[in-house]
Amino acid sequence: MKALPQGGPIRECVEGGVMSELPQSGASPIQRSWERCLHQGLSRQQSAELDLLPQGELSARQEQHRTLIACFQRFVLPLFGQLLAGRPCRLLLCDGEGAILAVSGDDRFARHAERIFLRSGAHWGEASKGTNAIGTALAEQSEVQVLGAQHFFAQHSFLSCSACPLLGPDGQLLGVLDISTDAAHHGGDMLGTVRLLAMTLENALLARQPGWLVDLDPQSLWSARLLLGEGGELLGANRAGRLWLGQHPFDGQQLLRERRGLRLVPEAGERAARLPLPSAVEEGGSQAQQVPLKMLERGISLLIEGETGSGKEHLVRTLHARSSRRERPLVCVNCGALPAELVEAELFGYVGGAFSGARSQGSQGYLRAAHGGILMLDEIGELPLQAQTRLLRVLQERVVTPVGSHRPEAVDFWLVSASHRDLAAMVAAGTFREDLYYRICGWRQQLAPLRAWSVPERQGLILNLLAQMDPALQLSREAEQRLLAHPLPGNVRQLKQALEVACVLAEGQGWIEPAHLHLPAVEGGQSSPLGGSTLREQSRQRVQQTLAECGGNVSEAARRLGISRTTLYRALREEG
Repeated sequence: MKALPQGGPIRECVEGGVMSELPQSGASPIQRSWERCLHQGLSRQQSAELDLLPQGELSARQEQHRTLIACFQRFVLPLFGQLLAGRPCRLLLCDGEGAILAVSGDDRFARHAERIFLRSGAHWGEASKGTNAIGTALAEQSEVQVLGAQHFFAQHSFLSCSACPLLGPDGQLLGVLDISTDAAHHGGDMLGTVRLLAMTLENALLARQPGWLVDLDPQSLWSARLLLGEGGELLGANRAGRLWLGQHPFDGQQLLRERRGLRLVPEAGERAARLPLPSAVEEGGSQAQQVPLKMLERGISLLIEGETGSGKEHLVRTLHARSSRRERPLVCVNCGALPAELVEAELFGYVGGAFSGARSQGSQGYLRAAHGGILMLDEIGELPLQAQTRLLRVLQERVVTPVGSHRPEAVDFWLVSASHRDLAAMVAAGTFREDLYYRICGWRQQLAPLRAWSVPERQGLILNLLAQMDPALQLSREAEQRLLAHPLPGNVRQLKQALEVACVLAEGQGWIEPAHLHLPAVEGGQSSPLGGSTLREQSRQRVQQTLAECGGNVSEAARRLGISRTTLYRALREEG
């Protein structure tokens, strides 16, 4: 390897006593990092570049690494709090380019950290920040500790950091985890702590992948773990698992037969929490969450349409939990359940004595209760026309006047409307206000019915719901085929109910058989479990009308119809 140059900047470092801070035994990661910095023309006395990501790019990266951040928050932060409670330090989660995605830590160190932009959105690669634990760990692809004056830039000398690369289940570099403190408080345990936290995060990521997790030493928290498919194929491994694979012959089928430390992942709770969000587009179910969330964050009203039981409220609750307003109220109102004579009082609130039977203290109303948060108006098509008129005025002016009052009150909420009815058809029929429709339909999200999900998606849903209800029960092949063949007009809600009944009837028997499934008869025989039945239930006129409304855009038409582009193309070919 090329030796460090002895003149210029290096001489200045030697004369200033800095080189004594560098490890002297062989070519260390710190020495290699300094050499890279010098070759890039960096000077120790210059100021590091700010190198901040624009907010839009930071948000995009955080969305890209959503699972990584979720595991960091759920599994790493509680352990970090226990291990380093009360110590002035900051824990940083970074992506594979050294951009900080998430931060946690003691407020006492925050002021020093902010001074050098040790915060979300800052990029800490070596090219802009010189030698530092984050950038150097990524460059070396190994854990690194950078203490005080070992930092290349003098302005970072007050800092000490320990970092460990993060590897995904496939062994690829995902990012880096870093603990930073001021130099005086960086204990000798920091490198071991960040290594422990990184292993915790990697194990959590492995357990979030679907498959059979083999724990080769179930008594150890840091056991070698392998993720296997149904046929014993290797899908992933943790750090210790990759070491084990390098030392032992691999026979996945034998490991499955032995059942040593074997469990199905993700855990039932994790699977159920992610489940009933149907894939509304062929390009990936994540769009059913990502695009609406971006719209909400911009204050754009959402309209979610889908059949009964297709997961409209579940989607809204998920969006709320992932939004910047997750700590503020989510108010869900079923407009169809409001008493006809009290719709306006329930929505807009009222003052005491406003009408016969009114409470003396009055009522806040749902719209004011949602102030600062998210308001979901479910089955909005059931609102009477008079209430629609008042709601339109609220949305236009962003003020609410309670029933019986003349004093308007400002409100701030994000609006999500939902309906199982075709609101556009109601507008054409004169039963829903056209101006209100365009006000609530800033972005229209169509949720596909369960029968339009792919077979693997439906199989996964059935498996996960069953694991949540009764892990001791398994579904026979015949029973699974019957569930897949049934159209289930009640969608996920009906499926859950059918499985709940089957679990009761099959209790203690080990298997759910077709006789345990109490499903209504299907008129004209059972439908095919292979999907694609959605178009057969849509009239040819509806398909052509939707295509016309979308200007021939097949992707948009498929989204509105709740089917995949492939299915729509196939149907169009069949029609000639």
